[in-house]
Amino acid sequence: MSFELPPPPPEAGSDLVIATLWRSGTFDATYYLSQYPDVAAAGIDPLVHFVRHGAREKRNPNAYFNTHYYLSMNPDVAQCDMNPLYHFCTDGWKELRKPCKEFDVWWYWSSYLDPASDAINPLAHFLHEGIAANALPRPQGPFAQTTQSAWLPERPIKRICLFAGYDPDGLVDDYVVQYLRALRAHADVYYLADCVMQDGELLKLKGIVKDAWAGRHQRYDFGSYSLLANSLVGWDTIDQYDELLLANDSCYLVKDFDDVFEQMDKRRCDWWGLQATKGIAKTKAEPSNQFKQPIAMDTVRASMLDRFEEDDTYDFLIGSYFVAYRKPVLSDPDFRKLLSTVVQQPNKQNVIFKYEIGLTRYLITRGFVLDTFISSLYPFHPIYSNQHFKLLEAGFPLFKRYLLTANHYQVAKLYRWKEKILACAPEADVQTMERNLTRITDQEVLERNLYIGTSRLPDNEQVPTTLLTHAEFIEADHRVPKYDHWWAFPVCAFSGVFSGNERAVFEEVKDDEGIFKIILTRGKPVTVEGRNVLVVPLESPEGQYHLLRAKILFIKHTPTRNLVYPLSSDLHDLINLWHGIPLKRIGYASLDQQNRRDAIAEEHARCRAVISSSSIDTMAMAAAFYPLSYNDVWQTGLPRNDFILRDFGKLPKDLQAESLKLENAIAGRGLILFMPTFRNGAANACYQFTKNELEQLEEWLLENDLVLGVREHMADRSGSYAEQLGRLGALDLSDEHYPNVEVLYRSARLLITDYSSCFIDFMLTGKPMVSFAYDYEYYAGVERGLFYELEHVFPGSVCSDFEALHNALKQNSDVHPEMAVGYDWKKKIFFDWCDDHNSARLIDRVKSLIN
Repeated sequence: MSFELPPPPPEAGSDLVIATLWRSGTFDATYYLSQYPDVAAAGIDPLVHFVRHGAREKRNPNAYFNTHYYLSMNPDVAQCDMNPLYHFCTDGWKELRKPCKEFDVWWYWSSYLDPASDAINPLAHFLHEGIAANALPRPQGPFAQTTQSAWLPERPIKRICLFAGYDPDGLVDDYVVQYLRALRAHADVYYLADCVMQDGELLKLKGIVKDAWAGRHQRYDFGSYSLLANSLVGWDTIDQYDELLLANDSCYLVKDFDDVFEQMDKRRCDWWGLQATKGIAKTKAEPSNQFKQPIAMDTVRASMLDRFEEDDTYDFLIGSYFVAYRKPVLSDPDFRKLLSTVVQQPNKQNVIFKYEIGLTRYLITRGFVLDTFISSLYPFHPIYSNQHFKLLEAGFPLFKRYLLTANHYQVAKLYRWKEKILACAPEADVQTMERNLTRITDQEVLERNLYIGTSRLPDNEQVPTTLLTHAEFIEADHRVPKYDHWWAFPVCAFSGVFSGNERAVFEEVKDDEGIFKIILTRGKPVTVEGRNVLVVPLESPEGQYHLLRAKILFIKHTPTRNLVYPLSSDLHDLINLWHGIPLKRIGYASLDQQNRRDAIAEEHARCRAVISSSSIDTMAMAAAFYPLSYNDVWQTGLPRNDFILRDFGKLPKDLQAESLKLENAIAGRGLILFMPTFRNGAANACYQFTKNELEQLEEWLLENDLVLGVREHMADRSGSYAEQLGRLGALDLSDEHYPNVEVLYRSARLLITDYSSCFIDFMLTGKPMVSFAYDYEYYAGVERGLFYELEHVFPGSVCSDFEALHNALKQNSDVHPEMAVGYDWKKKIFFDWCDDHNSARLIDRVKSLIN
């Protein structure tokens, strides 16, 4: 348990940090000099160099402390400019912060050190003794579990319950009496409160519990469990039972436990709880946290436990507010040692990591099979979100009080909590719950928590005058309220223009005074009409302030590109409106993005939903937006298509003005709209027209009194087509001059496109189109690939060279009757609706999230 270090060099004692690191045993001078020969060549003391220069240069002090990792995982340390190893030695290891991905402080502490001691730095012990003893720096898998070998107790089960209580006024509240009375039907209960009780209060429990104690120990619930197990009740008494139940008074009783114990008594397992959690507050959102639908616990046990070990912060747990351990666990001496030696921690989060998460992880790594009454793992932390009410619907017997008293995940409209509980459990005593709630909670705080997301909640905070840093933004996102009537509309990240789907949604609600509309700009001015509307720069203190509070956000690119800031998708609903209906493969399904699939999936997982326009389109979007499920794709139609089909007089005034401007530019001629796609740096990124080809195009345009208009892709700023076709007098129809492409569709007589998805929107006009697919084989098979064979879905000629294009233009100036049937059939592939109510359908879906 101990180890000796050589005496420090004379100069080390003159500096507190240097002296502390030397005494800690965590600085490996030999390693440092071997890794950084420039330090050795300069003849500088390696520890002095690390403290004064090396840490800032992200150099590592030993093989198991990664400076860059530690600072990136702990932005609070980086922000205060503290030496990272010094922080780890003084505070970090006690707070279970990992020095590198390969060394797990909790694991090493629980496996090789005295659980009752917080005096030995686990990393120092590992470097000086553990490596030589072949100790493991982190747990080793596999941890997959099957219930076939788990313990099945004989019935009836003899059960003991250790119950932890706390009351700020030193009372045994009526809800606690109800709770304990329900437990008594299934277990012998022993009660310990971590507070000084008023005279006579414990007498309320006479005849309900076997024994009851009270006294301040300041070690939270696990301190009470530890004292009860180790001394007040004793392991000799616990050994007389088949199952040990730990429970506390942090929950209100909603219904009795008959169903819970009847079900769990039939299941094979070594330990169980009411529900499992993956992800807790203020931890980095790991890939394994990013799921939207419940996952069966059978799947979690069989295939996910190993993956949880790869997370930078291990945060899978069985809630300790109600957890049961059976004979195989109770017979494990290390489990007893961990539970018996609980010591005071610097904060509650450390208690959670060290004991609640710690015991969960310990039992899993030792092969003890777990189970839960709720048979699925719900996203994130369900008892602190609206998912809690879904648990109640599934028979969950308790309601977590902290959801109402703290509401730290900013759940909207909790003022309906009694109504929602009674809908699931009509016999629940919500009056007793409410009396306790109002007694222990500041009324102003309670009012704020219950009315988050409603117009009743006043917001008198001053808008800050400086931008928040990355770390400050994350902290603020977890702290500030979220209002579900605040809807944010970031403009296009490429063009800075407020148009397309997001603009159409805005137009549908612009006069709804019950919705506060926030348009977040990116350099270009945005002028719109409406009530209760704010236009503010995205990258500004005011933009951050409003973005943090907006519950609903409409984006068209990835969350990172559209929103810039590290916004939590667990606290906001991100609705991805995308650009349109894809013909080419996008996102996770794109052939040229295979090496980025993990990053793409991580972005998509942040979205609450993505929209589609037909059943077939829904399947394509589900493939492209993995891991979103089919149910996360909202089949509403594309809002921007409303602008194609709506009567001219009902269009927004700026779209009407654009249309008139275009008609003046066309000057009575027919408009041929050319919309090329974007090839992202391919060698043949742009078709090069020959002089002869340009002359043929010009002749055709003049003969038919037509004018060519060019609108290049929003991501293509090279202007290569505009430069070539400008010689023909082609109109510049870029978003700089015509922000709303729907105006172009309405006016164009014919569309030329190289298999870009814009042709699908254009189908709504019923007008002819030609595909100029000059590099179809490369684009479809080598680069991104297509969702559909172009010939099967394109309602016009598909041309692979200029000669075919020229012939098609001469022949396809109109949709002939014989073409109309095929045109309509292909339109049905992409559109379940051909009307101007797409925005309305989408808004109905959004409102269903918040009502």
